Amino acid sequence: MSTSINGGPQRPSLAYANAGPALNAVIKQQAEDFYVDEILGFEPSGVGEHVFLHIEKRCLTTLAVRDAIAKLAGCKLMDVGYSGLKDKWAVTRQWFSVYLSAKTEPNWLKLMIDSPSSQAYLRVLKVARHDRKLRRGTHKENAFTLVLRDVSDVDCLSMNAEDYFNQRLTTLREQGFPNYFGQQRFSSQNLAKARQLFDIDKRMPREQRSLCLSAARAYLFNLLLSERVKQDNWSHYLAGDVLMLAGSRSQFSLHEDTADWVNSSAADELMRQVNSIEQRLSEADIHISGPLCGRGESPLSAAALALETAVFRSEQALVDGLCRQGVEQARRPLRAMPKQLKWQFKSEKLQLCFVLPTGSYATVLLRELVEC
Repeated sequence: MSTSINGGPQRPSLAYANAGPALNAVIKQQAEDFYVDEILGFEPSGVGEHVFLHIEKRCLTTLAVRDAIAKLAGCKLMDVGYSGLKDKWAVTRQWFSVYLSAKTEPNWLKLMIDSPSSQAYLRVLKVARHDRKLRRGTHKENAFTLVLRDVSDVDCLSMNAEDYFNQRLTTLREQGFPNYFGQQRFSSQNLAKARQLFDIDKRMPREQRSLCLSAARAYLFNLLLSERVKQDNWSHYLAGDVLMLAGSRSQFSLHEDTADWVNSSAADELMRQVNSIEQRLSEADIHISGPLCGRGESPLSAAALALETAVFRSEQALVDGLCRQGVEQARRPLRAMPKQLKWQFKSEKLQLCFVLPTGSYATVLLRELVEC
């Protein structure tokens, strides 16, 4: 099995930070070619009513594992927590929690699955107690080891493949990549279903509704980010931007008043602040943020607000629909910086190792590198 990472029926043509990829490659030719290790960022406390399970799975969805845990524990699905959805056609390690309270803890070895016919397996690696449920987005980051096979030219390159990868990957390591939501977020026609939800106030199960709302927010975020990539200001300050500290959800913005530009001393101070912002952006200490649309006033102002308003004008129904559904607005960095990025190219095969923050997609990094 191989997987496409560029394009898709529900994803518009998104701008590249650099020129489009000049090489073809095959990703996920086998499940072991896509390995993900979820890094919690904290240790379970060892006490509490929640059991944390560290699980390795192959060719199984996160929700299939959740269902199996709930069945074995004899609890409701809502009592099982997980931080992120992991790919099915892959080998992934991730954490789950299950609320047991006074229930007898089951034999977790019974969760073991090994099915040669479906190529699926599930193994429990560690069991620990904790005092809180594992909620979505709780983990710190994900470590990836990927193998891209059958590398070949898209266009006639002026350099060999190894030099191309060295150049592209060095740029990605130093400058990062646009933090688009990946195609996974738009699976099962979730965006089309979101439009139906907003147009006719269609009722749907809670879990499906959540996926549809997430798809709508992701689509709008991608639209805005793509436009900023086209304008080459996705990693440069635009007046009125909201900024985020790297590795944190903390946000801040400059207080800019057009009257300040009349007063020379105030203008000088504002320019000093803008220069400081640009320096911190170049060092990846901070990032420009983009909208996860919902109810409430936009925190943007000036040129940044004008640009966002213009981009969303054709999709105002989605913006308004998210507000009516009671979704709270949030912010997301426009840029993702891969950490510990290493690579090796040999015999038409590229192996990549890197770490991404929670919510960033390995497939989005790959689309800047190869056509899959």
